[in-house]
Amino acid sequence: MNEMQSGQEEFATIRHISTIKKPRVFESDVRLVKGKGTKKFGGGPKGCYWHIYLREKRAGRVFINWVEKNIVPQHASITVELNVQSRGQGIGTIAFRRACELSQYNEVYATIRKGNIASRIAAERAGFKPIENWEGRELLMIWKRNREGKIK
Repeated sequence: MNEMQSGQEEFATIRHISTIKKPRVFESDVRLVKGKGTKKFGGGPKGCYWHIYLREKRAGRVFINWVEKNIVPQHASITVELNVQSRGQGIGTIAFRRACELSQYNEVYATIRKGNIASRIAAERAGFKPIENWEGRELLMIWKRNREGKIK
């Protein structure tokens, strides 16, 4: 076997291992625990910050900042960040939805890199809809609470 073939086999093995799916978690396994955050990460005026836990283990964080200026004037903007080992299990979907529901906002925006398919899917499953005719470099999505105060 030559050096090229050996490298290709090694790559194929690595690629195969990385595509193994993790089991999806139950809704009851995920908790959001209120935290302080910092000015940039949900701790500023009108901001919200939560630690994400999968059972008793820290899985990441989610925060909502109030943005005065940017792509949309005066809006709530959400960010979900998961530890590498916590990805691919549905935790992001639960965190997106629960943080929006726990917040005081009727509309929450998410900006997601167009190449970040996993985050887009998590946001869509949580009820976010892409903004039509948006031509920005990133995908802009919105979550809305319905008029009766219930989640859409």
